[in-house]
Order: sequence, then structure tokens, then C-alpha cells
Amino acid sequence: MSPAGLDPWAQWLLRDRGGANARYEERIEARVAQYVDRVLDALEPAPPELLLDFGCGSGALGLRALQRWPRAQVVFADPSPALLALAGERARALGAQARWRLLALDDESLRGIGDGAFDAVATRSALAYVADKPAMLAEFRRLLRPGGRLSLGEPVFRDDALAACAQRRALEEVAPPAGLAPQQPQLLRLLQHWRAQQFPDTEQELERSPYCNFSERELFAWALQAGFAQVHVELHIDAGPSLAPDWDSFTRHTPHPYARSLRDVLERDFRPEERALLEGVLRENWERGAMVSVERMAYLGASRP
Repeated sequence: MSPAGLDPWAQWLLRDRGGANARYEERIEARVAQYVDRVLDALEPAPPELLLDFGCGSGALGLRALQRWPRAQVVFADPSPALLALAGERARALGAQARWRLLALDDESLRGIGDGAFDAVATRSALAYVADKPAMLAEFRRLLRPGGRLSLGEPVFRDDALAACAQRRALEEVAPPAGLAPQQPQLLRLLQHWRAQQFPDTEQELERSPYCNFSERELFAWALQAGFAQVHVELHIDAGPSLAPDWDSFTRHTPHPYARSLRDVLERDFRPEERALLEGVLRENWERGAMVSVERMAYLGASRP
């Protein structure tokens, strides 16, 4: 448990994701609502009667399903006790009465649920962190009745990891080009170190990383391998300014639960002069709006034959 008494998943979702800033978290929640609606759109035009929200977190997807479909029932499933309890609190506040229940996941296992129990399985930013995705997709298929639908929306971090790997190779294998400012090679090394605290920066680490070692193409192939039909995948890539409202929350934000924040790296890993160099350059870019945020989300819809 974290010092705040939260497990790592709850610590990230409730604090680190939004840099402990309420305005930042509101902006993230608004973006998450867009992702959730895209996932649920794939379950139309016949809304499910019983939906499994796998890796529900604080319940955004399942709560939206309860609001969107007045006759639907939702099972919120998550390994985090704190997040599962929060999803329940929010469902009670919604007034959905007996249309939902909570399911504590043990090691991501769904074996205790009978075959064909659900009309639909939906998940957002949860399958990405499962080590054996083909096996989990096979479980999703087992849980669906014939004709049942699967819909998921998952972040794709592979390109970020490949960029970190390329940057590391460049620093290790190539001499700095002539004409660089005296501080430039040092700055590049500091930037690479920060990058490596958020994404794997070697091919070996990348292949071992559940949240980085796949793309939308693997998701497509694994769904077919699991026996799904009518498989459709879309990759959405969006670039724009960071949602962080200020520099402090930007430095405290982490893009996923396994990443360290820029603030943590600056304070723990660098000497004072290194910290001043890296923070000075990054903050200057931040203040003039030159830092671009890129989000890659893969959406997959499929049905059980």
C-alpha cells in the first residue's frame, strides 16, 4: 500500500494520473468520458442486458452504461479493493438500485464465472496491463453467450517505447555531432533518463512489458485467435497540448501506473545542476506551448459466434 493507504492502482488513478490537481483531473475525466462512449458505441444498436466492466477502476465505463441503458445490469470487476469500493459508492449515488454488483478480481482470474454469463464484456485501459492477453481474450469469449459482444479501448504505448529505445541506441552508438552547444549532449542524456523512467528503453525490456509489447495489430490477431468473429479494430491518434493546467501538475503527472513522474525523477535522480538544466529547458518549452501530447488508443469490437 502507498503512504496514503491506497494500493498502486488506486494511487495512480486517484492522484498520480492528474498530478494531484483537481482541475487536471476534471479535464482527464472529460477525455475519459469520450473514450468510454466510443467503447459503448460498439455495443449498439442492441444494448446488453448484463455487462461485465472488466478492470472497472473507479467505474467510469459501467456507470455510463447504467445511465445510457436504463434496463442494463453491470458487474464492476477490478483487483483494487479501493477502486472497487469507489465504483460501488458512485453506483449507489447514481441511484441505479439493484442493477449492479461488485466482483473482486483475484490475479485477473474470471474462472469462477460460468460460461456464457454475459451479453457483453467491455473494458477500457485494463487489458493493456494483463500479461497474457490471448488467454484473457479467450476468457472473455468464454464468458459471452453466443452472439454476445466484446468492446474494448486500450492505450497503445509501443511507439513511445520504440522511441525511447531509439534514443538510447543513438546516445550509446553515435558520437555527438559537431557544433552542439556544450550542454547539449548532457541535456540529451538527461532527457533519455527521464524517458526511460516512463517507458522501456531496451528491446528486451519492451518485449517483457505487458503495456508496451503490443499494438492494435496484435489485438486484432489475438481476438481472431481467441475465436471471435466480426472483429473490427480502429487506431485513434490524437496530438495536442497537454491537459495539465500548470507546470507543477505536469511534473507530477504519470501516463500510466508503472511510470515515474518528472518531479520524482528530478528530485531523486539528478544532481542540482542537472535538475536545473533539464527543468529549465522543459519549463521554457512548456510555457511557450511547444510541448505536444500524443495519445494512441486502439478500439476493438467483436462478437462470439
